[in-house]
Amino acid sequence: MRQPGSHVTRSAATVATLATAVAGVGMALQSTANGELGSILGHGLIAATYSFGSGLIVLIVASILTPKARRGIGSAISYVRSGEFPWWMTLGGLGGAMIVLSQSVTVPLMGVAVFTMAFVSGQLTGALVVDNTHLPPGGRKPPTLWRIVGTLVVIAGVTLSAVDVLGKGIPLWAPILPFVTGGLTALQQAFNGRLRIKSSSAIAATTINFFVGTVFLALCTVVLFGTGFRIHDTPQLPGQWWVLIGGLLGIVFIGVTTVTVARLGVLLLSLVSLFGNLLGSLIIDLTFHSAEAEVGPTTFISMAIVLVGLLLTTIPSRKIGPPVEADTPERVGPP
Repeated sequence: MRQPGSHVTRSAATVATLATAVAGVGMALQSTANGELGSILGHGLIAATYSFGSGLIVLIVASILTPKARRGIGSAISYVRSGEFPWWMTLGGLGGAMIVLSQSVTVPLMGVAVFTMAFVSGQLTGALVVDNTHLPPGGRKPPTLWRIVGTLVVIAGVTLSAVDVLGKGIPLWAPILPFVTGGLTALQQAFNGRLRIKSSSAIAATTINFFVGTVFLALCTVVLFGTGFRIHDTPQLPGQWWVLIGGLLGIVFIGVTTVTVARLGVLLLSLVSLFGNLLGSLIIDLTFHSAEAEVGPTTFISMAIVLVGLLLTTIPSRKIGPPVEADTPERVGPP
């Protein structure tokens, strides 16, 4: 017998899945835009600061025009001041800042496809760990055997692509940076989901996320110029307008995942966004590839391995460890 509301639940999950996949495609375009802008401005950090700063300006305007967002920001600040909401959970923007920074620095070196696979392998690894805590707003989801096996297969696929890239003289840190960034993103999604529930506003949670990220990147930029870095030539405005919309694409990705993480969980969210991300990145590299971002047989083999790993993580199996009690959206930290 069909349970009441089961159709609504499935429909909501379907909408969340589709929205997350589209956001993943947008992130692939964001990687290209920020990487291209970093080349134009002379340093990836400057491009990342612009990307987050422009997104913050848009969100501030949206918050001013949206009463619910204003109330949400005020409520979030009050909860943090009173200690009802942990202050460290407002630092999800640091993960977002590292995303745009790693995009701007590494995409020009190794292309969007390899960046995406390295990033998502780190994201899945982090999600496997974070989902086994009470940090995600949907509660704890202990690891299963197939989740662990699938994640290891994904990492193997990314390693294969990284070997091919390193053979072209790309430095070792290039694929490692997005891998580490991906791991931080798992924490970011859990934190942002919690903040969205507490503030009752996705715009408020996203605005706080962008504020933290912008401040961090701005401070890093100040340090960069303090080391003697200078832009010798005035950069020309890019002829491709789309390289300037990295901030807007970041708003879409963070805003969508802030809402859908409660429905999908961190690991499933990562899997769905990867589907759109890989598809978008492959199309971009095939259309606008350079010598550094050449798509060859190894790239396709690596992607096939990654997708097999993703499918393995969706196979249901017995959970590893003792049974876990149901969690609630407001629960934070270990029991």
